[in-house]
Amino acid sequence: MKYSVFTDTDWIYPDSAHNETKAVRLRIPRGGHTGAQILGEIPAAPLRLQFSWHQETDLDIRLFRLLPVGVNENTDSKLMTTTDYERCKDFVTRKAPFEVYDALCPFEDAPEEDGRLAVYLCIEAKDCVVPGTYTGELSVLEGSLETKIPLTCEVSSVLVPPLSASRLGMLNFFDYDGLATQHHVEKGSAAYWNLFARYVKAQIDMRCTHILLPPGEALFENGVLTGFDFSMAEQAGQIAKREGALWLCGGHIAHWHEWDEQEYYPIWNQSLGITTTEGYLQLRLYLTQWAEIVKRNNWQDCMAQALADEPQTHNDSTYRILAGIFRKFLPGIPIIDAVETTNLGGGIDIWVPKQDTYEKWRSEYDKLQAAGETMWFYTCAFPAGPIMNRSMDLPLTASRAVLWMGALYRLSGFLHWGFNYYIGSDIWHSACCPHKGALLPAGDAHIVYPGKDGPLRSMRFEAQRSGAEDYELLMQAIDTAPEETDRIIRNICTSFRDYTREGTKLAQAKSHLLTLLEQDK
Repeated sequence: MKYSVFTDTDWIYPDSAHNETKAVRLRIPRGGHTGAQILGEIPAAPLRLQFSWHQETDLDIRLFRLLPVGVNENTDSKLMTTTDYERCKDFVTRKAPFEVYDALCPFEDAPEEDGRLAVYLCIEAKDCVVPGTYTGELSVLEGSLETKIPLTCEVSSVLVPPLSASRLGMLNFFDYDGLATQHHVEKGSAAYWNLFARYVKAQIDMRCTHILLPPGEALFENGVLTGFDFSMAEQAGQIAKREGALWLCGGHIAHWHEWDEQEYYPIWNQSLGITTTEGYLQLRLYLTQWAEIVKRNNWQDCMAQALADEPQTHNDSTYRILAGIFRKFLPGIPIIDAVETTNLGGGIDIWVPKQDTYEKWRSEYDKLQAAGETMWFYTCAFPAGPIMNRSMDLPLTASRAVLWMGALYRLSGFLHWGFNYYIGSDIWHSACCPHKGALLPAGDAHIVYPGKDGPLRSMRFEAQRSGAEDYELLMQAIDTAPEETDRIIRNICTSFRDYTREGTKLAQAKSHLLTLLEQDK
């Protein structure tokens, strides 16, 4: 069988040309993971894969079939998407429409493909693996024919800490309604919650520290608000904790109508301002009942709260009022939100400015951070262009190097809104999901796909997972050799807009980082 080996830091496509690499060579820290992509030409004969190590080892091998996903439009230079290639040709990988191998399906569950074999081989190293060099081979069996692909894996003595000891916080928003729609199950049913547990596990595997819960649902009698139903939030929180979540995050309870408006409105009544007497009384009812749920489940020490997404300079004073109301009923629960302003002091505990917002007002955010404020960052569809995001027509390096920038800026957490927002009728062929009359950049709304029994991971998922592991190692290196570590980072990225497009360069920098850490031992 004709085949080629590619890194896990570059995209491959159904029409990718072969290269000269025929062996898999990897380097992995203990407690971390790494992988490679294999592209081959196969006949129509039945196909099997099997892997064997030449030595005894605790290294785990997982084999996935790469499934192609259609990118229907390109990321625009400033906002959302475009069909004008001239506007984006300097920073996108390909002219849309095109297909790219992004979705990962366990090989044994994958549909048969004719013509080309695309495989992602993933190695995971437990923290107890003995450092050293291990060899093995992947056998591709086509009927009576066998192709053996050699693998060498060097296990470093460096350790990626477990999630419980991580220095990087992470929150990816979760679509509770979409879970039911995409998997054709009844919301709140046993099948629904079984699927939800698998999604939580996927988030934890990606090193998410916080799991977003749904907000309470308003209850009315004869048009009068009588209370809130928190049964979905309580069930989701209990399952998330059972699956190993470190933190829970209460869902948003208010929003502005327009970004330049001063008032906020409860999510259950978009005609009622929170600064009115009735607005306060409804918030009081909500927060009193929510506080009872938190206390009943002993979540006081593992709960954070999102209040209102993306406060702006026009409504930051009203956000502080909302925060004051919240603190009256749930004192000690940290408030976390994506922010578009620096004027929220005392009203927020975990600041999450967008990557370009942070760089625009970096001096102000640095002052806050130096005073002891917790500073995360986030990415989303705006701004578009070449800025680091998880878009499928940007280099795959962007999905990973974004967390290297977090280390360079000494930011302590990352947020993204789109874990599983499966918007639209066919995300497999139209990855640019509809949003407010436009299209989101390809994959911005989701980093997993709906599989038969739960979420299918993506190459972007694996890249972000790798970036989170890299962050932990970078911060270890910064502790002992900050200038040298920053030089390693700046070889990969110097801002959220300036980063390498070459996956091999990122892989080499990771190897240099491991060497640096080994020397410090």
